[in-house]
Amino acid sequence: MSCAPGTILVLDDDRLNRMMLTRFLTQAGHTVITADHGRQGIELMHAQAFDVILLDVRMPEMDGFAVLEYIMGDSTLCNIPVIMVSGLDEIASVVTCIEMGAADYIHKPFDPGLLRARIENSLEKKRSRDKLQESYRQLQALEKLRDDLTHMIVHDLRTPLTSLLSGLFTMESFGALKVEQQECLDIAIRGGQSLLGMINDLLDIGKMESGAMTLTTVELTAAELLTHATEQVRALTRDKRLTLRSHTAAELPMIAGDRDKLQRVLVNLLGNAIKFTPPDGIIELTACWLADQQSLLFRVSDTGVGIPQEAFGHIFEKFGQVETRQAGPKLSTGLGLTFCKMVVEAHGGRIWVESVLNQGSVFSFTIPYRSASGSLP
Repeated sequence: MSCAPGTILVLDDDRLNRMMLTRFLTQAGHTVITADHGRQGIELMHAQAFDVILLDVRMPEMDGFAVLEYIMGDSTLCNIPVIMVSGLDEIASVVTCIEMGAADYIHKPFDPGLLRARIENSLEKKRSRDKLQESYRQLQALEKLRDDLTHMIVHDLRTPLTSLLSGLFTMESFGALKVEQQECLDIAIRGGQSLLGMINDLLDIGKMESGAMTLTTVELTAAELLTHATEQVRALTRDKRLTLRSHTAAELPMIAGDRDKLQRVLVNLLGNAIKFTPPDGIIELTACWLADQQSLLFRVSDTGVGIPQEAFGHIFEKFGQVETRQAGPKLSTGLGLTFCKMVVEAHGGRIWVESVLNQGSVFSFTIPYRSASGSLP
């Protein structure tokens, strides 16, 4: 034996065939269980684990085709290699079985060397697949452990960070600060708010990935979303001498959506545009109606450093980072854009980016029209 013995099910209605196969396989060191009809074989498959199944094509009542179809359709059995046992005149049937998912075949009368080789080949494939699946299960367990630990740490970070920010805001109430002190305080507050935003994004992404977060849907207008989003970033644009323009097309329909999350999507996109647009640049936020798609289209455009085209495929991935040039600056942690993608898709829309290096970027997303009455505009 070139591989370790296995447990083999011989499913054949012919008693002599069962005896011959059992004798040969037992002498080769395998454990052999036999069944003389399809239903008995299926009961045995559910009762214990098999490494290989030898399945006769021709059997009364439930033939090999029906048994094979059952095996391939059962998620607990479909990974067991099935070797079809057929007569020399049944090659067409064997071809059909291979197309259905059988791993191999053997003709009657049996050639011992060929039977041994095909059994060992099937055993090797089964064990390799089992090892791969076990490795995958272990990886999933480790990923869950990592995600649970990350969630716990991030959640615990939010409370002291919120207290820290509250203390920083309170300092201004103790009296006027010197210019240098005020600048340092502003830097600390902005840094703390940025960190708190990343923490909230990470927590919300985790909730959405696990299905624990639901949308709080209300009727709202594009104009109010744009107004509130621009109000939140106006001070940042003034600090960098950026021009921020906001425009909505006339008579846009109301949509049903989660106001807080959609505003955060716009603020995240505006924040990225502000961060990567040089001083005196222009940022535009617009909304219009796509009649052919029955959707609202939101666009955030900038005159910033741009994004390389090869990054378009992974820019919205969790922790995805993008560089503008060799050894260049990282454009984002990926959390904000991942949050944007998940929120937009949760609303039934899609999000994408268009960009040219050193000319700017345009982030666009759609939100399908929905109202409480379900009517269209």
